Amino acid sequence: MRLALLAITLLMNTSGFAADIASCSDPEGYAYFPETGLVGKEGSGWSADRISGGIVKLVKLSDGEYDVLFVDATKDIISARGDGATILPLNVGESAFSVLVVYPGKTAEVFTFLRTTSGGLEFLHVTSRAGDEVPIAKVGVMRGPCSYIHFGEL
Repeated sequence: MRLALLAITLLMNTSGFAADIASCSDPEGYAYFPETGLVGKEGSGWSADRISGGIVKLVKLSDGEYDVLFVDATKDIISARGDGATILPLNVGESAFSVLVVYPGKTAEVFTFLRTTSGGLEFLHVTSRAGDEVPIAKVGVMRGPCSYIHFGEL
């Protein structure tokens, strides 16, 4: 039921988009939580990190700008632009594309969508979250498979 609701919501929210670039899911990797903010010494350090059922979609808007839509651990659908982020393309290639997502004063993320040399599709997600307004600082890297990446639509 959640997936059906997600599909309907994404279709309604993306109807004005010029191009649906990539759809990826289930990121997993590692994160480091420094001893700062709400994290004490005993809670700091490295740990496995994953978003089971997490979905990431890269879209190119009709004005040529990009947005990253994602379903996070709370199962909410979030638009990075709608949440206050600025999104900048970093590189455009025949088999790789990266965007920088910046939430001023809080978080910087890099999403890289790529085709592997064996023909697989995956994404890499690097996060750096810190600042006076951030209760839990984090640095992390995750990767997940993609069902499609339309490099020709960039």
